[in-house]
Amino acid sequence: MRLQGLAVAIAGTFVWLSASLSLAAPGVFSKDEQRLRKAVSDVEMCFHFAGEFSGDGSARDKEIARTQRELCKKDGQRLVRQAYEKNPSDQRLYPAVLMLDSLTSESPLPAAQKARLCAAAKTELVCP
Repeated sequence: MRLQGLAVAIAGTFVWLSASLSLAAPGVFSKDEQRLRKAVSDVEMCFHFAGEFSGDGSARDKEIARTQRELCKKDGQRLVRQAYEKNPSDQRLYPAVLMLDSLTSESPLPAAQKARLCAAAKTELVCP
């Protein structure tokens, strides 16, 4: 009886862990796409640190600003946008495109397009 309960608990944990990993796993980029992978990662980190900036001029804010200067490069953002424009069905790009849309005011996504990306990306970070 105890072994059966343990087996059920282990199976349940495995299913939960598998589902969690599949939702959090980033898209797989080929060896030729490493610049794009880095650009996507930089956009995600830029978005992350934008949420930590408090604007009080503290040492932490200065550290965050320094990190953002390293991560929030226009070249990387342009690369993500160009990759998305070239292949708008590439779901690996959706979270980064949505994050970029919330970070910048240049060429915002139309509401219908944003809703489509949000439905596919299923991320609460930038979608209602």
